[in-house]
Amino acid sequence: MDRWITVKIAAGLFPTERTVRFNTAEGEVSVFVSSTHVDEARTAMKVNVIDEDESFALVQVPSQSGLTVAKVPRSVLQRQR
Repeated sequence: MDRWITVKIAAGLFPTERTVRFNTAEGEVSVFVSSTHVDEARTAMKVNVIDEDESFALVQVPSQSGLTVAKVPRSVLQRQR
């Protein structure tokens, strides 16, 4: 299921790319993603939630190096609109 997670956004190496940082269960990570997966007004990135429980969610991140799987706190998941 597609959801949005709260991220910090910066410019990427190319005009169509963004650098995003977000919290995971292991600490903060930084990845390059296509700007089409980022909503700068919401400071959010679209991810695919694979599984979740009361505390964490397992998400697929559409990074430029291929799909990356991360365990994130549920607190970074944004509410559905």
